Amino acid sequence: MNREPNDSGAGGQNLEPSKSDFQRENYRRHREQYRRDSDSFVTRIFWFVASAGFVLCVWKIGPGILEDYQYSLVKGKVRAEYENAFELLEDDPLGRVSEAFELVAQKIRPSVVSVRAIKSSSNSRKGRYIENGQGSGVIMSEEGYILTNEHVVKDARKIEITLCDRRVYLATVVGETDKYNDLAVLKIDAKDLIPAHWGNSDELDVGSIVWAIGSPFGLDQTVTSGIISAKNRYDHDTPYQELLQTDAAVNPGNSGGPLVDSMGRVVGINTSIYGEKFQGISFAVPSVQAKFVYDETIEQGVVSRGILGARPDAVFQKDAKKLGLPDINGALLIEVRPNSPAYKGGLQENDVIRSWNGHEIDDYNKLFRFVSMTEPFSTVDVKIIRDGIEKQLSVRVGSRLDYERRR
Repeated sequence: MNREPNDSGAGGQNLEPSKSDFQRENYRRHREQYRRDSDSFVTRIFWFVASAGFVLCVWKIGPGILEDYQYSLVKGKVRAEYENAFELLEDDPLGRVSEAFELVAQKIRPSVVSVRAIKSSSNSRKGRYIENGQGSGVIMSEEGYILTNEHVVKDARKIEITLCDRRVYLATVVGETDKYNDLAVLKIDAKDLIPAHWGNSDELDVGSIVWAIGSPFGLDQTVTSGIISAKNRYDHDTPYQELLQTDAAVNPGNSGGPLVDSMGRVVGINTSIYGEKFQGISFAVPSVQAKFVYDETIEQGVVSRGILGARPDAVFQKDAKKLGLPDINGALLIEVRPNSPAYKGGLQENDVIRSWNGHEIDDYNKLFRFVSMTEPFSTVDVKIIRDGIEKQLSVRVGSRLDYERRR
């Protein structure tokens, strides 16, 4: 009997999977998928917690770590700078500078005095009231002549001078005080005086180191230093008072004391400050002006000033173009008074004075100085530009004293 082939495979075995096999395989696959999904969820949770923890640590601990790191860097830099500075300063590189400052003070201090002016007294129910003026001064000759401010000794009944060695003398006012430059010359009868030496304020440049010496608030022999902040400052009420501007500390009581240069020479007389107290702006009468007043007072008892009778102003670019000037230097005359020395000398309005008796005028205010320091009734050469053409005139200067007496 022939047997037909069986599709179930060799040996007649049935290879078709049963239903239970499919169920077991599906179950296994679902378990693996669930396990993978569970692992992925746990992993995400883990990394979320880890990230949150890291952020929290950075937020809480990070600044401290960063600060410690930065501090370590700064500490190392500061330490290195300290050790380098310590080593270099062992050679005292600024010693010569410090010694120079000390030498300037040592040279000028014996010449600086304290000035106490008893100005007025009155009786009241509370008793006798005495008003005192406190200032400074500088000895300018072995004969006992002292230069100070006019406002320090104005209306004084008695003036006491205290020297650097604490000797005290009564002083007298020499001649007339000079209100225009706020200067006065005093005289004491004393021996073994050490006078200061004159310097030339015109030779100073902005930025030059200067020293101020005096008795601020009654503190004798106080020395401060600074620089020349500006030159050719003027008081509009008194155009004859040309001033140096400095940032050397000057306070009440410094008035009348010297301003000196790097060689200890007097280049100015401290006279005022900006405002009620020191704010970094102080003013001093330049030595070229102070020496002129000092010499005139001792020789004549009064300062003789020249007068021109014209009003100068600054030259601006529009003026230079209009008047045919090569630059903006000079003093533009905006008024020439009738019958004045300027008028008689041929000067006219809109003339630009370029030089006075050989002195170049780069700032119109300098004309006040040059004219005032010209001997009255003397004749000077004046170079001008008129309508673009340079001219030379001879002008006979008048006397300010005579002018004021006639007024």
